[in-house]
Amino acid sequence: MKSEEALTATVEEYLETIYNMAAEQEVVIGARLAEKFHVAPPTVTEMLKRLVRDGYIEMDQKRLVSLTDAGYQAAEAVLRRHRLTERFLVDMLGMQWHEVHEEACRLEHFISGAVEARVLTSLDFPTTCPHGNPIPGQVPSARTYLQDQGAIRLSTVAEGESAKILCISEVVEDEEALIHYLHEKNLTPGTKLTIIVPADQTGEREDSDCQLRVSDQEIRISKTVPAKIWVTRV
Repeated sequence: MKSEEALTATVEEYLETIYNMAAEQEVVIGARLAEKFHVAPPTVTEMLKRLVRDGYIEMDQKRLVSLTDAGYQAAEAVLRRHRLTERFLVDMLGMQWHEVHEEACRLEHFISGAVEARVLTSLDFPTTCPHGNPIPGQVPSARTYLQDQGAIRLSTVAEGESAKILCISEVVEDEEALIHYLHEKNLTPGTKLTIIVPADQTGEREDSDCQLRVSDQEIRISKTVPAKIWVTRV
């Protein structure tokens, strides 16, 4: 039997993931959660039953998962701690933005309300994490942040159009690898870019690239990456 602490951390991770997927207009079903957590579908099924029983989620006849009000509150509480922790690690401890996600995942379950309040004050009430995602409670609505900002996926930006990176998706199977990849390419929140060759025009080859212009440099990135970057049009 798992300890109460470990169970609480697992529940929080499920709620975070469901929240992030919904915020990015992803379809939330058991199979997608199994992919995300690298576990067998029956494991996800049991957890979803528990979350329904405890009033955190609802499931419709098509098995689509949605958070209840209690689920949203719980998810935003842990996301606030996670994103504040990332901000603290970067702004106060000097870590790089691509190094902090996994550290924050470990710490987010153990931060008290008192510590959270002190971190907020010390950081002068930041509105986003280093990856550009909103800190719940510090923006008008973290749930609708992408729509409120007019954000679109970079993969939908056409040839010749310019955009600015707003945030990096948290709905990825290996976020740490993605963040390191973007760090190497100098593609960070706030970066302005212009599309040279869009992702949907790179062909069917797995090694095809999307081509961008950042400042005076041409950058090539894997064609799978633009769908994981949220931008606003310039």
